[in-house]
Amino acid sequence: MFWKGRNVMSIRHNQMLAFCLLLMMVLLSACGSAAGEEPPQKEPDIVHHSREPVNQPEETSMYENVDPREEQSLARQAKASTEELEQVKDAQAVSLDNHLYIVPEVTHGTRWNLEAFREEGREHLKDALPGDAIIHLSTDQKANMELKQLAEDIQNGTVSGKELDRRLESIEKFMKTDV
Repeated sequence: MFWKGRNVMSIRHNQMLAFCLLLMMVLLSACGSAAGEEPPQKEPDIVHHSREPVNQPEETSMYENVDPREEQSLARQAKASTEELEQVKDAQAVSLDNHLYIVPEVTHGTRWNLEAFREEGREHLKDALPGDAIIHLSTDQKANMELKQLAEDIQNGTVSGKELDRRLESIEKFMKTDV
């Protein structure tokens, strides 16, 4: 008798478990993604009466046809001038048009008073460079690494004018100060 009641309970338990699993499967299949549906189609370009394309072309850079290697005369002049300062060990500089991006690597003792050095560096560069030069000076390490990589890419000739403009905009975000 003991075993007989145990089997009935076990069968009933299994039936309840099967019913719950079936119910869960039905609910999950109703809530799941529709695998048989097609992805939404891209709407075709509609011709308008204005004859202008609906999808505007990507904006072009004004530096698209510029050779980055030819643009570096301001950078070379600024780098040589900055390396004359006794607090500077090395400097990375890149220029585009009249914009100069420079990151001097300063001696260890100078790192304690970077704000004073940045002010001195700005004044030094203002005196050494043409008056229309826009100077972006920073001592940020991330800007230094990125500018160094960009300068190497320019030297290797692997950067276009458009790419140079885009990367300089990105580097400018790392720079904490600019004049």
